Amino acid sequence: MKNTSIDTKFLREIVSDDKEFEKELFSIFSENAHRNFIKMEESIKNQDNNSWYMASHAFKGAAASIGAFGLSMLLEHAQQFPEESFEEKNELMKRIHAEFRLVLDFINEETL
Repeated sequence: MKNTSIDTKFLREIVSDDKEFEKELFSIFSENAHRNFIKMEESIKNQDNNSWYMASHAFKGAAASIGAFGLSMLLEHAQQFPEESFEEKNELMKRIHAEFRLVLDFINEETL
């Protein structure tokens, strides 16, 4: 089954079939995304709504920049509702994690 977690048409328009640029873009995304994912998890534990907002905002932009629009939409929801309960944030993080995993799988397939 084809991984559609990234809009490949959008991605191709950005990178213009420049594989080195694509690898660099994916590398920057992966590094920033992992960092912001961890910040989001920590913000739940610390009940820090501002950190939740800031991390989800940064993560959302990074996802959109590579065409990971499904992930970006989940992060948009996270950003818009920083006051959600502990349980709601944990449930949303499960969905974000699942979509993030698909994006990383796509990246790994593309950069082999």
